[in-house]
Amino acid sequence: MAFVQFDRRSDEKATDLRTLGQVAHTYLTHRSPHVILSGLAIAVAIRLAVGTYGVADLVVLAVTVSMVGVVEWFIHLFLLHAPHDSVRMTRFKTGAGHREHHLDPDDIGWLMLGPPDAAVFLALLLLWNATWPLLLAWALGASLLSTYLTAVAASYIMLAHYEWTHLLVHTRYRPKLGYYRRLATHHRLHHYRNEHHWLGVTSRVGDKALGTLPASKSDVPLSDTARTL
Repeated sequence: MAFVQFDRRSDEKATDLRTLGQVAHTYLTHRSPHVILSGLAIAVAIRLAVGTYGVADLVVLAVTVSMVGVVEWFIHLFLLHAPHDSVRMTRFKTGAGHREHHLDPDDIGWLMLGPPDAAVFLALLLLWNATWPLLLAWALGASLLSTYLTAVAASYIMLAHYEWTHLLVHTRYRPKLGYYRRLATHHRLHHYRNEHHWLGVTSRVGDKALGTLPASKSDVPLSDTARTL
């Protein structure tokens, strides 16, 4: 993902990372996780300070997790894979950095979010969580502030997990958990077989629900534009 435009090309390659320790070190020493994890720490600290917990918090957590796959799918397709001549690209450049990522999928400079992009996503999540979580809190008679802060913290966790997963699945480390192994296979097919399928990064729910998860990779033709979009 990339909205803020500047050259982030790097000599660091995800394919040079072969152990979980190397992946974790790269994640923790890059600036985008610093931005995201700082935002998360602030959100959690404020949430704990406010207190007042209830069933609305559990519902918000469950809904946030369940929505991740679909939200990723829509962002990936409509923003990051926006057509060259669309307003999304010509004016807002929503997919410019993502095109660089497809050209060189293992370049960590384009693979991971730029710090400004990470900050933009944190801000957008503040706005997003002022919608349905507040309606939910109102319907359940829960604290609007507490429910909102829970939703923000949960969304920030999901964003941190997205950045971790996207890095992990591009490395040579082979995850022990089947969940991450499936995501790694899924994402490699998106990059190297057909960019119109396998759009999820941390979840395959969006692809299953919206028809972009083929039963077999052979059901989808090898695309000539997977690298160039």
